[in-house]
Amino acid sequence: MKKRIALFFLGFCCGAVVAQTARIDSLLQLLPAAKADTNAVLLYIDLGEYYRKTGDLQSSATYHLKAQALSRELNYLHGLFYASDYYSFVLKRQSLYDSAIAVNREMLALALEHFDADQAATEKWNIGAGYAYKGFNETALAYYLESLAYFERTNYKKETGQLYNIIQTAYARMDRYEDAASYGEKALTFISDTLGASYGYTLLNLSVSYYSLPLPQYEKALAYLQKVLQVAASTGNAYMEARAYNNIAKIHFRNNRADESETYYRKALALFREDTYPNDFCIANIGLAKVAMFRNEFAEAEAMAHKNLELSRRRGIRLEEKNTLSFLWELSAAKHDWAGRLRYKAAFDSVQSLVVNESMLRAVEELEIKYETEKKELKIANLEKEKRQMSRLSMAGVAVLLLALAAFFLLWRWTVQKKRLAESRKELAERQIKQLEQEKQLIATQAVLEGEVQERSRLARDLHDGLGSILAAVRYNLIDIRKALVMEPAEAERFDNSVGLLNDSMLEMRRVAHHLMPESLGKAGLKQSIADFCSSVPIVKFSYYGDDTRLDPQLEVMIYRIMHELVSNALRHSGASHILVEIVQDADRVFLTVEDNGCGFDTQAKSQGMGLVNIRNRVAAYNGTVDIHSVVGKGTESLIQLKIKN
Repeated sequence: MKKRIALFFLGFCCGAVVAQTARIDSLLQLLPAAKADTNAVLLYIDLGEYYRKTGDLQSSATYHLKAQALSRELNYLHGLFYASDYYSFVLKRQSLYDSAIAVNREMLALALEHFDADQAATEKWNIGAGYAYKGFNETALAYYLESLAYFERTNYKKETGQLYNIIQTAYARMDRYEDAASYGEKALTFISDTLGASYGYTLLNLSVSYYSLPLPQYEKALAYLQKVLQVAASTGNAYMEARAYNNIAKIHFRNNRADESETYYRKALALFREDTYPNDFCIANIGLAKVAMFRNEFAEAEAMAHKNLELSRRRGIRLEEKNTLSFLWELSAAKHDWAGRLRYKAAFDSVQSLVVNESMLRAVEELEIKYETEKKELKIANLEKEKRQMSRLSMAGVAVLLLALAAFFLLWRWTVQKKRLAESRKELAERQIKQLEQEKQLIATQAVLEGEVQERSRLARDLHDGLGSILAAVRYNLIDIRKALVMEPAEAERFDNSVGLLNDSMLEMRRVAHHLMPESLGKAGLKQSIADFCSSVPIVKFSYYGDDTRLDPQLEVMIYRIMHELVSNALRHSGASHILVEIVQDADRVFLTVEDNGCGFDTQAKSQGMGLVNIRNRVAAYNGTVDIHSVVGKGTESLIQLKIKN
């Protein structure tokens, strides 16, 4: 009711302006003298509506925007609401649907905050219309149903009937014809035949719903179409009449009544013009082509179909292009033109792919818009909830207010706790996954290290016990032979040189075996093994601090090999004159430091040797850390930290 009062007030004020003159030039003459007040707002709105009805959309938009700006400046909410509402109609006429929806959303928030439910329901209706123009039928239907619930509840018959018809068309676009027919019948109970065009289009839409059902009701659809023709004749609506002819022709053709179908299709084509109603013209024309094919008049059918194809492509009517190609595909089969059938099938598949892609893009865009507008919808829902709460609180008093606040607080706390619980579960799951991955990597690396240790031990043992024993026996036999033989001095010297080479070979074999797996590592432990190695290199100094307790054998081998790799790198590449190796062992961790005064290197360089990569992988498998600090020209310091497991 408040909406009607506001509209009456707006009409009265506008009428006061229009009463001064009925001509647009007279209205324009009022502008220079108009003051920046609410009357000027109404004048701008009146001018904008005049231009919209005459088709000058640019001028209409200009004056509605002026009305908006002045209303905001004056804080004139009624003027802002109606100027914005009319401006959204202009935007829809200009196919700027997203902008129109944005304007309607802003007005919906304004209506919920400052006006009554009439305006809010109307704005939801307008938002639904914007989404319907965009092809977002499900979203449009949701807004229509919200608006319908209000008008049904308030017993606004005219608006309820109009919405029933609109919802019928929405369901029909979604191929839900049973629902469409149900809402169409409801619409008829509210829209009387005195409403003229609205009644006729409701009947027209209802006829489509009935003959499109899984079990079509053709007779019922024809009865409604006869009523449509009566309404069209009484109102002089040629477009409605032509639409009815098209639908009647389609029903006759489906019932194999080709002569009646042709008659009505030709009646429709006499009223449809290619340049004004290209989509409806294509429907009627392809219908005649199907009649011709039914009569085996293939040349005439093909000519009409090609005319359809040219028109649909020129006007960008993708659906009719697809339907025409489908017909040509069937026609080629009827003519036994298999090459043509393949050609039209390929063209049909191409257009079908475009239609499917466009449909998918619309669906994705609809989902994105739903996601992006979720916060706005929540704000609108909160505004509605707050208005209901305020009306109840005004009657219930402070006690009800406190209860509502307490309930809101508990709900908020529950939501926060639920969110925190979900986040904590997610974090726990991520930690468990990460831990499992680390354990898996550790097991794999430890298996590799264990295999490497076993293989090195085996090779060292084979060299020492096998080849070493053989070489020792050979040396002993040669010395015995030398004692028993009398040789010339030159031959004796050569024999002694050979024994010396054998001694050198035995020493080299022992050195290789020691490097593969030092004997002292298994017998004396990590400290003694590293000390022995460092003492063999003059420029290396070794220091050991902390606990001497033996470590896990695999860990000792890994520390020894890492030390060996770092010292070898320093000897080969740094040109150092001094290398310090230091081990610090605590109760739960061990630190290895290798420091040199060599040339250093760039630690940020992407390419690093395989030695450093292997060191990092092995240490990571034991949840250790590797820190390498190096400055070019000032040496390198490598710090390895490993945890000791009991």
